[in-house]
Amino acid sequence: MAKMLRNPDTSVELSRYWFRILGLAIGSMIVAWSETREMDIERQLEAAIHREVVLGDLAGAMKEYRNILSQSDVSRPVAARALLQTGECMEKLGRGPEAYNSYRRIETEYGDQAAILALARTRLAAWIGPRNLNFEEGLPGRVPPFPWTVQAPPKDAGYVAELRRDGCRSRAGCAVVTAPVNVPGQNGNLMQSFSAEAYRGKTVRLGAWLKIEQFFPSAAGPLRFPDTEDRAQLWLRVVRTNSRVGFSDSMDNRPVRASEWSWAEITAQIDEDAKTINFGVMSFGGAHAWIDGISFEVLPSRDR
Repeated sequence: MAKMLRNPDTSVELSRYWFRILGLAIGSMIVAWSETREMDIERQLEAAIHREVVLGDLAGAMKEYRNILSQSDVSRPVAARALLQTGECMEKLGRGPEAYNSYRRIETEYGDQAAILALARTRLAAWIGPRNLNFEEGLPGRVPPFPWTVQAPPKDAGYVAELRRDGCRSRAGCAVVTAPVNVPGQNGNLMQSFSAEAYRGKTVRLGAWLKIEQFFPSAAGPLRFPDTEDRAQLWLRVVRTNSRVGFSDSMDNRPVRASEWSWAEITAQIDEDAKTINFGVMSFGGAHAWIDGISFEVLPSRDR
């Protein structure tokens, strides 16, 4: 060994050898660290989605999504998914323009993420106007598909909004919304949002058939008697520039309390600077609110 070290050529080769070994070791450590870091960020994303979907903590979930997006080493698939979930949170909060911006960012910055891009484009397409008003799309027993959304409930709220094919007034389908009976003062809410650009300065009419249904709280329990809080209400709200509220009506002075199908409607003058139109149906109390045959139309001048 001493002889090898005294030989300059051999010493250089030995040094190169150890440098290669050291380089491989460092490279392996970097790869391992990167994989661990990526898994850690993916776990952060899973935790944020759980906070949004299961716990209903939209503000907390959005904070976590923003934290993920602020990290320089976040992978593109994770970043795209975080943006998509951020948009969904914004929609549940009725902040349509911000949701739109999240989806547009996916389209402009993450075109290589095919699956997420397809979902973002589906949501962007819904902004041309209301869709699936007759509940023809979707599976019975599930929440009606996008652009319908259900406002995230408080933790353990225990309410549902689901699509039905039986018991409807029409042949296509209908939806049932139930308020969280174990969270006093809360209401069930099934809604959708879209761009107001095509409706600015126009008068529109939102209409639907509504009814209230009492139900058995359990298989062995007695029939629940109607409560003064049991009611269904259509609502429509316009959001203007700078997040100002324009036209707004939620039928507070004319709720539907009948167990038979009753027609309800809202006529609205859309503000000239309107950004988004949001509408839906709310259920109050402990009964089921049924909704069917929704219409959304622009009124001709003679009907205004």
